[in-house]
Amino acid sequence: MVSLLCTPDLRQFRLGLGRVTAPESIGEELVRAVLSDLGEVLKDSPKTRVRRVGKLVVKESRGLLPSRLAKHTFRKSRYRQAWRAAHHLLEHDVPTPKPIAFVEWGAMGIIAGNAMITEYLPGARNVEDFLRAMVQAGGAVDTLQQFLADLARDINLLSLSGAYHPDLSGKNIFTQNGRKFYFIDLDAVEIGEGYSDEARMRNHVQLYDSFCDELSDHLMVPFIESLLSPLHDPRVWMPEVRQKQRERRRLVEMRWEKEGKLGV
Repeated sequence: MVSLLCTPDLRQFRLGLGRVTAPESIGEELVRAVLSDLGEVLKDSPKTRVRRVGKLVVKESRGLLPSRLAKHTFRKSRYRQAWRAAHHLLEHDVPTPKPIAFVEWGAMGIIAGNAMITEYLPGARNVEDFLRAMVQAGGAVDTLQQFLADLARDINLLSLSGAYHPDLSGKNIFTQNGRKFYFIDLDAVEIGEGYSDEARMRNHVQLYDSFCDELSDHLMVPFIESLLSPLHDPRVWMPEVRQKQRERRRLVEMRWEKEGKLGV
């Protein structure tokens, strides 16, 4: 079971029906004010709502109460993982929004939901949108190469830290300036499990799929190669990346077609 990360510089306190884990420097008044502020909704789905409150971001679980009670009580380790993963990444100098507080609502061992408060990154965009804007603005080849080299540097930091992000698409990597990159959506990040070839391939397919519409293989192949270990042969690796990316794209298009979204 994955318990809440609680180190000497963190403390826990009650806030109504919520149990808050936060650094000593974070007061109860701040957490209360942030949780009660409607803020600006950044993302709203049946399972999660993300909103900005000033210089902070709040990601809260949503859903029908019976479902939330079951999931958060019996799978508490999964819902605590983002908090632990964020601390792990920062301890290994891997950029991610700074975790401010983690809240679980419930009593007597029953958990009804949670919220994670992190820092807001002003002016940040996901790397898919950032790269698209660079290309549309006529970005020079050497500028695009430097962008990909800097991105590869931070992705390699992530893998060297002992963490595996199972959804490393461009939408889960943010940047403010195209030189430093922040990893988000850490709920499913695995720590200490090793970076298997299967996990590596999954990540490379996700990254290739994120950029291949904007960039040719003249840029994409060196980028993927820079994420490989010396044990991997790019001549064997890249054809498999391309094949699996095409399969991934077909599955997405089939799902969109089924949902009536294709061409929208």
